[in-house]
Amino acid sequence: MTPAFVRSRLLIAGLGLVASAGAFSACSLGGNTSLPPYTDPATQVYDTSTKVVISAMTRVNAQLYTSDVTVGTGRTVAYGDSMTVFYTGKLAGGYRFGATVRPSAPLIIALDTASLIRGWTLGLPGMKVGGVRRLVIGPENGYGYSTRTDDTRTVIIIPSNSVLVFDVEVTAATPKP
Repeated sequence: MTPAFVRSRLLIAGLGLVASAGAFSACSLGGNTSLPPYTDPATQVYDTSTKVVISAMTRVNAQLYTSDVTVGTGRTVAYGDSMTVFYTGKLAGGYRFGATVRPSAPLIIALDTASLIRGWTLGLPGMKVGGVRRLVIGPENGYGYSTRTDDTRTVIIIPSNSVLVFDVEVTAATPKP
């Protein structure tokens, strides 16, 4: 058998187990299929690589904490701006799931809800160009109960209900035209 065929059979078998487990848990809950509450960022244990000290951060809301690692000296970022950023994204446990870091090309994005998760649109306005801001984002302001996978859709990169930690450096910001 080819490796791709074996992987596809394993994936189908795995999905069958997940579906069976979901049906079983729904039955064992007496038909209660409501989702559990979102994970609270304030109650998480953070890996030292994230450099998160939640008690020293500013609480924007129950699902978002911010801290300026470096305060920039440039233009103040506003909602709707086009931004050029470098970032590192990690789970609370330290697993790095994404990044654009030097010397690679930066990410150019619009600071709006069509382009970004809510934690970025609420957590980045007000910082200055040249600054680095740490964002601790709970699932309600992140990906919620959605699971993020790699490009092949076979490897889970961000599990559902995850707390995310981003270090975001804004190198340029231009107002919305």
